[in-house]
This record gives sequence, C-alpha cells and structure tokens, in this order.
Amino acid sequence: MWPMRDSEKSLVMSVTIFLIHVFRMPVFFLLAGFFAHMMFRRQGARQFLRNRAKRILLPLVLGWIACFLCIAGVVLWYLARMNGGQMPQSLPPEFATAGFNFLHLWFLYILCWLYAGVLLVRRIVQAIDHQGATVDLVDRIILRTCSSPFRSLLLGAPIILAFLLQSDWEWWFGIPTPGYTVIPPVLPLLIYGYLFGLGWMLDRQRALLENFGGSLSMRLLIGLGAACVCLAMAGPEASVAAVEDAQVKLIYAVFYGIAMISLILAFVGLGVRFLANASPVVRYLSDASYWMYIAHLPIVMAMQTLLVPLEWHWAIKFVTVNVVTCAVLLLAYRYCVRSSWIGLMLSGKKYSKMGMRGHSSQ
Repeated sequence: MWPMRDSEKSLVMSVTIFLIHVFRMPVFFLLAGFFAHMMFRRQGARQFLRNRAKRILLPLVLGWIACFLCIAGVVLWYLARMNGGQMPQSLPPEFATAGFNFLHLWFLYILCWLYAGVLLVRRIVQAIDHQGATVDLVDRIILRTCSSPFRSLLLGAPIILAFLLQSDWEWWFGIPTPGYTVIPPVLPLLIYGYLFGLGWMLDRQRALLENFGGSLSMRLLIGLGAACVCLAMAGPEASVAAVEDAQVKLIYAVFYGIAMISLILAFVGLGVRFLANASPVVRYLSDASYWMYIAHLPIVMAMQTLLVPLEWHWAIKFVTVNVVTCAVLLLAYRYCVRSSWIGLMLSGKKYSKMGMRGHSSQ
C-alpha cells in the first residue's frame, strides 16, 4: 500500500500505528464538527459556506494538484534509485493499475460532504420542527449519555452498528479510508458524519468539555485496554484481510467502538486540562499545523527515498524523517507561508511586514 519499501521493519511501529489509528482521524472529525458549529453560530449559513469554500475547498484543489505533482516526481525518483539510477522499463503493477485518489487530502474532501450534509439536515429539522423540540431532545440525550458511566459504550453504539453492517470489513484498519472514490463509501461517511455531528452538538453544551478533563486515567485505561484486545484479535502485523466469523466480528466491533470513543474523550480531555491557557508556542504550532498537514507527504516520501538504502536502525530512520520533515515545514511556514497568500488562504490571517501580528477569521 506504500510505494517506499524499506528493508527495516518493526512490530513496534506496526503496533503504534494500530493504536494511533483507532482514534486519530475520528478525533479530527469530532473537533471539526465542534469548531464548524462555533463558526456557523457566529457567522451564519452564507458566510459559513463562503469561509469553508476558501479554507477547505480551495486548499483541497490547489493542495491536491501541488502534492500530486510532487509525489509523482518523488515516486519516479524512488523507482530510479532502486533500479540503479535508471527508470525501470515498466511500472510496478500497483502503480500501473492505480486509479484516482485524494491522497492524504481526503479529510478535506469528506469535510465538504459533511458541511453540506449538516446544513441540509439542519434545514430539514427546522422545516419540520419550528419549536426546536428535536434539537432540545438531542441536547438532553447527549448530556445524559456523556454523563453516564457507560458513555464509551453508549456513544460508540452507532459506530459498532456501522462496523457490523459493513461486509468484507478489513478490520485491522478500523474505518476504511474514503479517499479512492468520488462518492465516499457509506461506512466511513456514516461514522465520520456521526462524530462530526457529535462535535457539532457538543459546541451547544460546552460545559461537557470540562467533564472530559476529569477521569483521564480511567478513560485512557479503558481505551488502551479495549484497543489491545482488538490488537490481540487482529494481530500485530498490518493486514488487509477481512473478518469472516460473525461472532468474532461482533466482539471486535464492540471493543473497537469502545476504544475509539474512550481515546477520543481522553484526547480531548488532555487538551482541556493541559492546553486551556493561552500559549504563543501552542498558538503558533496550531496556525502552522494546517500547512504542515497539506504539505508534509511529499517531504516524508522524499526523506524515505533517501534513507531506504541505508542500513540504519528503524528507530533512527523514523526520528530522522519526522525531525527533518517538521523542521523543513516550520521553516517554510515561518519565512514563505505565514505572511503570504497561502497563509491567508489557509488561516485567514493578515499580517504586518514582520508577519507576527494580525487577526484571524478562521
């Protein structure tokens, strides 16, 4: 699934990827829903859509073009490097048969669907229920669910059901990556849509976030424990095999759903507890993170191409790739992006000549 094939393999990294993958994209969508509602509440529907077109849709289009060209160049460099400095006569089958995909920017593409979906649902609910009783009911359900000692199971129930309804579920990777088709697959769209909607509703009851900052140890214990059960069932090595036994699928789906919700709540709780106070460093990294997300993949792949032939320990390669990539991206952001039209497009900031002051319409 990954074009750069390194001779250095590690079960430690495989297990780490599995555990992080349980919650990394789900927490992004929950937070995206939270901040989307905050923006919608402040700006209204029309301004909200204009903002999202500038900050999400436009970076998706321009970022995809730039990343595709860079990644194509890096892959050709890799193939030549592995073939003694010359291009092979024919491309490997996985490249020759590869179709269109959104690369790592599929997150932005799915967000566009979710923005349209939540506004459509909101319009329908308003047309049916003029008094707002439906929204009030959902608010009460979320309040009671998040306050329940069984919150992980209750909040995870829709995710568990979605997994059970998925045929040929490649269970090791949890939620399938919806980046290979123009029409998103139903399973990831439902799960990410549910988490996005949950985040949207949580902005209506911000006091719940304070609850997430408590009992962190218990949430982390439950989340990691459930994730380890899933890891023991699926195996430590990455696999695209589908779960076949219905009973095994049920048990795995229940533990995966509990692990996902528990780790999401723990992750948000950690932010509430330790990042509540204003910090110039955290703010700067937060501003830079969108640029780093869009631009990181070609640099990561180029670094891997450089390091593949070297007989270094996998941990040294891992640290080197990450440190160099982050350094390059942060330097580029500071001197080329932050005060440029790209920074304006990504975060809506208008800076002085020093690039250090401004206001945000993000």
